[in-house]
Amino acid sequence: MANMLFAALSLVSSFGKDSAPSDIKSLEIQKNNEYILSGTYSNINNMSGISVTNTNTEDYFYNFEVAPYTKVVKNGNEVSFDSVKEGDRLRVTYDGSISLVFPPKLDNVTRIEVIEDNEQK
Repeated sequence: MANMLFAALSLVSSFGKDSAPSDIKSLEIQKNNEYILSGTYSNINNMSGISVTNTNTEDYFYNFEVAPYTKVVKNGNEVSFDSVKEGDRLRVTYDGSISLVFPPKLDNVTRIEVIEDNEQK
């Protein structure tokens, strides 16, 4: 029993702060990965976001920011984000990371596509 405890402590002690730093690049998310969420656009208290229905049971709200590099597409044409209206169905492409704030925030949104205009309903 004492030998197992010694072996476990030896293993854990090798991960101390004095050990050589690991290669940080191996810990980064691959930049070529893209994740897509589809939902209904809402603007709540000047916060842009989409409501996503998960397995028809509950709605989740994710907010996002439109950066200068974010491409906004409507009917196959690139448009400004001002043309997106409350209730439009959107497909939001982001890098897969979500900030753990309330409401959760989609990070690094690269593309927003209007897949169904609210006026078409």
